[in-house]
Amino acid sequence: MRVSSNTQYIMGTYNLQSKGSQLNRLNEQLSTLKRINRASDDPVAAAALVDVSQSKSMTTQQSSNAKAAASQLAITDAILGNVTDTVISIKTLAVQAGNTLLTNDDRRAIQNEMREKAKELIALANSTDGASNYIFGGTDKSQPPFTLTIQATAPQLDINYQGNDQRQYMAISSSREIAVTEPGSLVFGRTSTPPVPIPPALSAPPTSAGNELWQSLSVFDGALSVGPVDPNYVANMAAVIQGLDDGLSQVLASRASLGSRMQETDSLIEMGDALNVQYASQISNLEDLDLAKAVSDFEIARTALEVTQKTFAQVKNLSLFNYL
Repeated sequence: MRVSSNTQYIMGTYNLQSKGSQLNRLNEQLSTLKRINRASDDPVAAAALVDVSQSKSMTTQQSSNAKAAASQLAITDAILGNVTDTVISIKTLAVQAGNTLLTNDDRRAIQNEMREKAKELIALANSTDGASNYIFGGTDKSQPPFTLTIQATAPQLDINYQGNDQRQYMAISSSREIAVTEPGSLVFGRTSTPPVPIPPALSAPPTSAGNELWQSLSVFDGALSVGPVDPNYVANMAAVIQGLDDGLSQVLASRASLGSRMQETDSLIEMGDALNVQYASQISNLEDLDLAKAVSDFEIARTALEVTQKTFAQVKNLSLFNYL
């Protein structure tokens, strides 16, 4: 069969381009250390790589959300820990104030310290997160959730809630949102005002459910202002101690609820980290380059290209005119 010069050129050019393309692909793989740099390198593996990468990206985002939620929960829990310590300190003052042998100066000293502790509680209840959002105001970010006023007339200690009763939520997965705060009305109560007016004799007024903490502080302050001349002083102080215990139980219940959510976020974070390790392994198996094999293939391809180039140079010079 006769092979024309044109056919020789076409075949020679094709072989050069094919070998050159193979060498370029291997060179690119060695540069990126990836076996798949475009879908055409391995269509099946490239499709699987897209699926695994998308799953990994989604899991990473969910883990990031869970970590943000865990951080917010940890901040809230730490604040409630300080609240617990402060309420216990106030209860200690109430126990001291129950001693009827205290002088007026002693009671004034206890009252001053108690009021400072009350201010500390309000400051904790008005805490903000890293973005200056009030943690215990529900979803109301426009104002501090609690106000404290020390008045000249009874009841002298006036505390009121001005937030709302909604929780702040964060999405920790595609199908799960978790509350990262508790409304202050649920944790501390709404008001220090008792459900009925305080009688002139300052007998212990009944407290309304959920407001024991603030109402006990108000009764405590009023009892200290009058002192043992009030025949109900001892009963009032007993009611204060009981109310502080009830208020502390309410704070601890909120803290326990936060704790269960912290466990949930921790579990989700651990699961997300484990899944990301698996996804990273799958991605590595799909796209990582076998360096030793790639170097060997590169040398073989380069040698083949050099041989093809020399062969083409020799073949293109074959002509009968050279022998005439």
